Amino acid sequence: MGPPRGVWKRDLAVAAAITMVAEAELLLVGGAAGVEIWPGWALTLLLTLPALALRRLAPLAAAALAAVGLTLQLASVEQLGIATPFLALLFLLASLGWHAPLLQGLLGTGVVLAGGLAAEIAAGSAAPGDAVVNVVIIAGAWGAAFLLRRATDRRLLAEVAAVVEAERSARESVQAERTRIAHELHDSLAHALTLITLQAGSAGERTSEPATRDLLGGIESTARAALADLERMLRLVGERGDEAPGIGALPALVADIERCGLAVDLRLDVADGVPGFVASSVYRVVQEGLTNIVRHSGSRRARVTVTRDGQGWLVVSVEDDGPARPSPVDGSGRGLEGLQERLSLLGGALRSGRRAEGWHLEAHIPVEAA
Repeated sequence: MGPPRGVWKRDLAVAAAITMVAEAELLLVGGAAGVEIWPGWALTLLLTLPALALRRLAPLAAAALAAVGLTLQLASVEQLGIATPFLALLFLLASLGWHAPLLQGLLGTGVVLAGGLAAEIAAGSAAPGDAVVNVVIIAGAWGAAFLLRRATDRRLLAEVAAVVEAERSARESVQAERTRIAHELHDSLAHALTLITLQAGSAGERTSEPATRDLLGGIESTARAALADLERMLRLVGERGDEAPGIGALPALVADIERCGLAVDLRLDVADGVPGFVASSVYRVVQEGLTNIVRHSGSRRARVTVTRDGQGWLVVSVEDDGPARPSPVDGSGRGLEGLQERLSLLGGALRSGRRAEGWHLEAHIPVEAA
């Protein structure tokens, strides 16, 4: 992408000012030395004007003009100690390093170097030491500006990336907060609706009046429908984490647990057609049960069974036959509580506790819950 419109006008004004200073210095130095400055030196310095004016618009053309001017100055019979043309040349090389692409900058710097060396070789005054100094000065002016530009570009890119990352993080934080509020609202409403469902069902079983029983049955049905709608709305805003795998992923879960040194006997007697949320709840029950055995039991074996009882219920059992032991890993203690809440929303139940030998976890989940 080229320079913005109007840049060449500013460059032309800068070039005209530098050229005027160079010509004024030439008049003063040349007059004091009694050297004839016209037309050789005067015309040579006039090349500074187009060279500086084109330094961003046409970098290679500007470098070529500067090389011609340098060659003419070095080839002049009378050498004058004029500083402005040399400083203008360094300014041009720095502009090549800052504004021009890498390839154009290298070519332009090479052209200027060739112009300076060609004049010294043609005059037979080329000395290795002088040539090295010229190369260091000319290449150094371009290289320093180029490296500074690269460092500035990297810094600006890092700042832009930081701004973009901050905006992305802010958007994610807002979304996470919205999701958290939705989950809290879901938990509160689900708890209230669950109580309404249970109380309405219990009251309907105890009443003997048909009208009252029908009214309570309607309340129970409406509360269950509201629970289902609430669960679907929650899925729209996102689960608390990645949705759990289903029953088909239990063998992989068992394989992972067995790497911890616990042998697991897995028995699945479940036909296809289990709804997704029910299947994921089965997975969560087995996962929590095996995790608790690994943490709290001294047993080296566990049994997992998932069966269908023929009455529309899934029965999930996780058990071991070992003694309890202190857990080597601290847990939140809310795993079973969270499972109980999850299953209550489905109309299921969860029981757990120690038996004469070992620990047992059993869940009953209605298949038609989802």
